[in-house]
Amino acid sequence: MAITLGAFTKSANGNFTGTLNTLNVTASLVIVPVDKMSANAPDHRVYAGNGNRYEVGSGWSQIAKSSGETYLNLKIGAPEFGPNWVRARLVKLEQPGEDGTTHVALWEPRDR
Repeated sequence: MAITLGAFTKSANGNFTGTLNTLNVTASLVIVPVDKMSANAPDHRVYAGNGNRYEVGSGWSQIAKSSGETYLNLKIGAPEFGPNWVRARLVKLEQPGEDGTTHVALWEPRDR
């Protein structure tokens, strides 16, 4: 079962803006496309802060095997999360939300 960690809106310039919500963290995020420097480099950078951009993560474009839909595989870190990264998928909603939301960040716990 996937848990929704945030709601995001994609703008015309390709940026996603929204809020990440966990039990202890509520953070405004902007996910920005970047030019890849190498094959393994991220396709997006994740920034936090209201106008003050603090890089907190990265995102890689992926294609879902079952549906063929493109999504972002996000890796987000902050001191509040301890030594572990939060890994989530940013997926497009079938229908935009009433508030203009176009994408949601989903987290699915993994057994280690």
